[in-house]
Amino acid sequence: MEYFDEFLSFLKEDGIEKLYNHQKESIRLLDEGKSVILSTPTSSGKSLVAYYGIIRAWKKGMKSLYSVPLRALAEEKWNELRFFSRYGMKIMISTGDYDETSTYLKNYDVVISTSEKIDSILRNNPQVFEGLGFVVFDEIHNIMDETRGHTLEIVITKMRYMFENIQFLAMSATVNNISEISEWLNSLSVISNFRPVPLSKFIIAGEYVYDENGRKVDEIESLEKFIPQTLEDGGQTLIFVNSRKATEKFAEKISSDVNRYLSDEDRRVLSELDLGDEGSLNHKLYSLLRKGVGYHHAGMLSEQRRLVEKFFREGHLKLVVATTTLAAGMNLPARSVIIKDIFRYNGFSSDMIPNFEIQQMLGRAGRIKYDRLGNGYIYSSKTRIRDVFNYYINGELENIESKIDEGKLRMHVLGLISSNLCRDKESLKNFFNLTLASKQGKDLDSWIDEALDFLNRNEMIKGNERLRATPFGKRVSELYIDPVSGVILRKLIDEADIDNILLGISITPDMPQMYVGENDAEVFRNLLSANINADEGQIKVALVLRDWINEVPEDSIVERYNIWPADIRNRVEIADWLSHSLYEISKVFGKARTDLRILNYRISNGVREDIIPLTFVPNVGRVRARRLMINGYDLSKLANANPADIQKIAGFGEKISENIIRDARKILDKGVTFGLSTSSN
Repeated sequence: MEYFDEFLSFLKEDGIEKLYNHQKESIRLLDEGKSVILSTPTSSGKSLVAYYGIIRAWKKGMKSLYSVPLRALAEEKWNELRFFSRYGMKIMISTGDYDETSTYLKNYDVVISTSEKIDSILRNNPQVFEGLGFVVFDEIHNIMDETRGHTLEIVITKMRYMFENIQFLAMSATVNNISEISEWLNSLSVISNFRPVPLSKFIIAGEYVYDENGRKVDEIESLEKFIPQTLEDGGQTLIFVNSRKATEKFAEKISSDVNRYLSDEDRRVLSELDLGDEGSLNHKLYSLLRKGVGYHHAGMLSEQRRLVEKFFREGHLKLVVATTTLAAGMNLPARSVIIKDIFRYNGFSSDMIPNFEIQQMLGRAGRIKYDRLGNGYIYSSKTRIRDVFNYYINGELENIESKIDEGKLRMHVLGLISSNLCRDKESLKNFFNLTLASKQGKDLDSWIDEALDFLNRNEMIKGNERLRATPFGKRVSELYIDPVSGVILRKLIDEADIDNILLGISITPDMPQMYVGENDAEVFRNLLSANINADEGQIKVALVLRDWINEVPEDSIVERYNIWPADIRNRVEIADWLSHSLYEISKVFGKARTDLRILNYRISNGVREDIIPLTFVPNVGRVRARRLMINGYDLSKLANANPADIQKIAGFGEKISENIIRDARKILDKGVTFGLSTSSN
């Protein structure tokens, strides 16, 4: 087997001297034109096979698509694949708005994207994928994800339905029913339990540590006393717990014992951390980082999580405490992994975490190039030790199962009709017969009938024998929102009350609710004077959005509603899209309203209406714009201001003052935006 020069160059730069057997076998099958599902443990070099397939396709004049489950992973793959741009390969990442034009992607050899964005492109701009020859589905076991797995399954099915002779590479950590998945994909499977760094698994129960055979191998005083031992000789450790609060609490608890493992260089690098503009939000985290400890959970801002990941990869952080739910999205190998909590609250009760997820966490143990052995520890009570051995040490992994249900299918039925991929009931049934859901015996025919009935009743499709999307249905599909959300938003296009609009956005199925304690339920109901029926968790979202557009500081919102910074950003991002969708739907019905565009802008930027023109200026966000307004500056006065006067305002240095005055002059020349005058005079 002769490898391409570009591939050999990549191996050399990465310090790889030889390939593992599963890599060689997968590459051999790809060279034969076969589709492959590669199932091996975490950190066993699956991506290398994907990169070979991409080079092979490129050499043959074909395009490649790389599907990943998360935006952060898309960035990671883009940074790695950019190596090949030196040879002329054109690589692009695409994770932006779902209804934006993607025609420019036709000019690239490799596109890296999430399954949701790929599905959106297939609906709106399928010609982008002309010349596609190779598709990588990374982390295909994410089909099991309750919220996003259905889209991955549909994208895989669309690829098989729409394109002939496309070669697939599906990659997964080891799962139980890999033969069923391989048969579904009409691919050959390469399965291996090989790990470059062997993994030893242990159970900690009480004062004893047991190996996989149930033998006592160590006696410890407590878990807290044991953890620092894993950091000796340059070790790093990941600890998984079951809640956001627990990550911060346990990181703080253990930090004093970790500090002594920092080198002088570690202390120097960590001491130079800058709190930045979000000082109060970062204070707790940064104080721990300086001790060599970090925490990692979904409530943190993305820039905070990236910072923790960066310093851990560089070795300056010795220990990170993370939530079990975020384990799949982390690419942070460590010498030791400790799973402190094996139970997780599911909204109703606490259940044992699935074995597959536990193995994903344990699979982070063992750093290639640094460790000869990875150590994975599962912490258990003495009464649960038998369950832990039976389930996590000797038990089988769960099967990959389809998460398509009646509600999720409705959205995809509309997408198939709107994009003219399916034009009658028979073609819809033919399409869904190719899904994993069909192979696993789900009642798809009745779900299709119910979806068609809903879409007909709500004027999103028309026709009996031949199905067509109405302008309303087509726009809902293009916007990539749930048809139920589309119906709710349609009812809001004549609504004038902002509270009602915010609550309407908050009750759509696309908007996740927020948890509300029993004592807060009635309080929240009394705070919002909207006349739309809603649950307390939906009302809480609307209240957060109302505070956000009224410029309440993030710290205050976090404290008032007992939420996390990322909870605000997440709901704002979704509300931004839904309010944009509301305006777009209003246009379909000939009722385009400037005030809906203004509301969308307010949600996107967290501002009141009076400072919107100021926020058009680059580097002037909600805080700086309000400070300018308080000091008597609108856009017109800012454009004619003296930089020395602007510098007197908090948060404005010499350079930024000069830049914003210059940019304000440029914007003023453009006149009117959103129907608002850029000057209040």
